[in-house]
Amino acid sequence: MPPIALVFLGGGLGAVCRYLVTTQVGARFGTVFPFGTLTVNTVGSFLMGLIMGALLLLTERHGFVAAGPAKLLLTVGFLGGFTTFSSFSMETMTLLRGGSLFYAAANVALNILCGFAAVWAGLLLARGIVR
Repeated sequence: MPPIALVFLGGGLGAVCRYLVTTQVGARFGTVFPFGTLTVNTVGSFLMGLIMGALLLLTERHGFVAAGPAKLLLTVGFLGGFTTFSSFSMETMTLLRGGSLFYAAANVALNILCGFAAVWAGLLLARGIVR
């Protein structure tokens, strides 16, 4: 499959999944705080660590030759469509403009901290799975 098709397919699936997750999380926890975007960014960061860690280990240890196409489909495509820095930025600005300095700061801090922690957890899990 051509690289552009892998990115296109993954991106479309990721965007649909982002919509479904953010809609469900918003319905469950409300929209005063952007929990939906925090959720997709944290889950996406975890998946990035897991996928990239697994692809790296599979390539190093087992000569996995499909790492390039898998990376395009899963990380550039799917996770590129699933996670969303633009929504995070706009929601933070909306909170600031609405006078919610605490929620805006919490949104920035939680997205960064949860993202880093999730990538780290994904890398650790990949290391534990790929032998």
